[in-house]
Amino acid sequence: MSERLEDWRAVRRYAVPGWMIAECAEAREREDWRAACEAARVDVRVGDPGPVAGLLAGFAPDLLRWHLPRALNGTAALAQRMRFLLTPDGPVTADTVVLQVRSPRWVSGAQRLTLLSGRLGDLGPGPVFPVAPHLWDARRAAELTAGTPTWASTGWQVPAAVPAPGEDLLGPADPVVAARELRRVTAQFRRWSWRLWPEGIRSAYRRPDRHVRLEIGDGRLRVVLRADEPSQPAPTRADLCLHRQLLRSPVDLDLVRLGHLDAGEVHPLVRAALFPGAGGSGAGGSLVPDGFGDEEMLRIHCAGQWHRIRLRGGRLELLHHTVAEKERELALGAFGGVINACFRVDRAWRRGEGALPKRLRAYRRDLWRRMEHGGGRVVLALLDAGLDPGFRDGQGRTLLHRIHQFEHAELLPRLLAEGLDVNDRGRYGHPPMFETLIHTPSHDLLRALTEAGAWPPLSLPVPSIGP
Repeated sequence: MSERLEDWRAVRRYAVPGWMIAECAEAREREDWRAACEAARVDVRVGDPGPVAGLLAGFAPDLLRWHLPRALNGTAALAQRMRFLLTPDGPVTADTVVLQVRSPRWVSGAQRLTLLSGRLGDLGPGPVFPVAPHLWDARRAAELTAGTPTWASTGWQVPAAVPAPGEDLLGPADPVVAARELRRVTAQFRRWSWRLWPEGIRSAYRRPDRHVRLEIGDGRLRVVLRADEPSQPAPTRADLCLHRQLLRSPVDLDLVRLGHLDAGEVHPLVRAALFPGAGGSGAGGSLVPDGFGDEEMLRIHCAGQWHRIRLRGGRLELLHHTVAEKERELALGAFGGVINACFRVDRAWRRGEGALPKRLRAYRRDLWRRMEHGGGRVVLALLDAGLDPGFRDGQGRTLLHRIHQFEHAELLPRLLAEGLDVNDRGRYGHPPMFETLIHTPSHDLLRALTEAGAWPPLSLPVPSIGP
């Protein structure tokens, strides 16, 4: 399996969990778009929903999350610091009220989206990506179709001097999907030339004096390398662009065809469009993964013998060693001595120091991915199901170190009540406050950590009152 398909398999496994899809579907049945946004971890900043009521009536935040561009770095995280545009059908002007969705500021930050509304003409500078309706509107999801992989056969004119244009110049973009979207946005925005966002393209095409554009004119579709920005209507100060990942043939087709994903695991709205004969898997409705509380035994070769280690609910238990043996081994390790294999595994699990067996690495990674994408609700559910509050990642960081990734109002007090040290140090010596600060946290989180005694203590600015 290619590296990118491996990344997409992780995205499908973690990024939009089954319970989120189920809760969003229930909210849509009640015509409660705010509840759907809450379930899909979307912060709503829509002042007056009236002007965008038509858009919100079909808005499916779980469907949008399913399709949005990803960092493709193994974490299943959303591509960072991007703005996406959801518009009504037909031509738009600067006065058209639209929806805007912002992705997280950091790949390693909270995987929450932000939904805003406003005039198209009021969008600030910087790239913004229109999103086709079938990628976010539940009423239009059936319009999702697959294209064909050959640019030459679909009428595109591609620079002859560019080698392997379908791969190097255009990335994952599909010629049929790209043609359909180019025609749609050209008619809607009255712009005939669209910059293709350069993410993931070979460095030869990242030269500041040249960029890739898709253009339409005289009934022809062209891929061009330009050094200039052509003069065309601009209903907004934002830089309207097209994103390659939004122009690709549905990745679910490849994942299902190659056996990396079952059709029943595909989002129901996408499955109905791409695999109409397939039924749902019927799984994934719980915040806690199936089998979390089941016992699993691992064998470790220790001191010339095979010992068993029990793994259950995120907790590791050594079955062949007494408490006194553990204390002796830990003391030996503290003075630089060589400790036995079972205790090396135990230390790596509890402190993030040293190597873990492959199965334990996979188990730990799986739990962290579920928490990263499920948020505070999933963490609390796992704690209720028996997860060790001191559970650490591969860098020795606790849930407090990564509190910026979760909704903290209920989780932070819970972790402190469980006895976690707000100034605990990970493998690289950083306390939770340091990890939080580098991810541009909210003032509420900083205040809560400071009040809990986190170091370094911060003095947050208090807004002045009056002149």
